Amino acid sequence: MFSSILRQGARRVASSSTTAAATLPRTTPMRALSGFPAPRLFDYETVTANLSVSDAIDSVEEAFSALARGNVDVPMPMHIGIEETAAAGPGDCHIKGGYISSTPTFTVKLACVSFYKNIERGLPPGSGIFIVVNAVTGAPLGVFQENRFMTDLRTGAAGAVAM
Repeated sequence: MFSSILRQGARRVASSSTTAAATLPRTTPMRALSGFPAPRLFDYETVTANLSVSDAIDSVEEAFSALARGNVDVPMPMHIGIEETAAAGPGDCHIKGGYISSTPTFTVKLACVSFYKNIERGLPPGSGIFIVVNAVTGAPLGVFQENRFMTDLRTGAAGAVAM
């Protein structure tokens, strides 16, 4: 579901230029051992400027259809609890992901929530990123700093599609 939203946003941003992450270079055996090209970073302003409610609704409809056909792998979310100590926390980290069969990418979401002491630091109590990964090679293609924007779009779109 998020891969569809992210692909739409990435296409919009990249429509005027070609990105190295969009097409992986041919590799020699030596290059293959050295790693993948760096993923493209989409900052919060780029994400919010390029994704719309309409994009989210279209993507959620597509994802729900694939889910109904049994073509989606959505594993159980992972949770990391950060207890409050002198060195950390308190807070929580949720890691989620999914893949729609026969699509070129899959997505992993990292959401850090409930870091309420951040308010005292002048920071938001949570953050979030999505990582879009090439489903053929496993190479990370893009990192989207969304800080709940895409999550909120998806949640609203799911409600709209369910109606």
